[in-house]
Amino acid sequence: MATATSVAPQERLSLSSEGETIQADLYGRLPAARVVILVHGMNWDASGWRDAAPLFVASGVPALAVNLRGYGGSSGKTNRYRPDKPWTPVADLRAAKAALRSRGVKEIALVGASMGGSAVLASSFEGDIECVVAISAPVAAVPDELSKKITGRKLFVFADRDPLRLMPNVLACFTAANAPKKLVLFGGREHSRAMFTAPYGDEALAEIVEFVCRRG
Repeated sequence: MATATSVAPQERLSLSSEGETIQADLYGRLPAARVVILVHGMNWDASGWRDAAPLFVASGVPALAVNLRGYGGSSGKTNRYRPDKPWTPVADLRAAKAALRSRGVKEIALVGASMGGSAVLASSFEGDIECVVAISAPVAAVPDELSKKITGRKLFVFADRDPLRLMPNVLACFTAANAPKKLVLFGGREHSRAMFTAPYGDEALAEIVEFVCRRG
């Protein structure tokens, strides 16, 4: 597998989500049978996927890197997760999934890091995705009843000495989630996209890309 190399997106999409305008970068071309949606963490935006997105394209799966509300030109503001209130990343991902389906996409994969990892897990509750990848997520503890609602093939990727001390929460979520599922643990202190530039970075990316692009 080739090492990640930064490439500009082929197209910028503007999506409507509950009255807000969501900007997203498309790598590769549509229509396509399967597309992966990439979701950033709290302290970066969709441009942070520029090194990784071309790897999916090279394996036959276009990638849509979404800017959640308030990031990378998207309007509005991403709210903090509260169990008793709607969480805006889920709505924004619903809009992204709908936009892709309107352009002929049949299968959708979700990949998110940190906050984005929790967002893709929650988005999978809707039961309309082929697979989901959570990188350094969930950071906070998730009740088992929610973990059991995660759908599609599942991959959890994280570092054992992540500074946010999330390992117990990831392991608990993974244990409660239904099969098929896979856990990949690396030795290191890196969190979120910092994993991609760690000594094991190429291996981590290879695991994620292979999982997303797998057929059958």
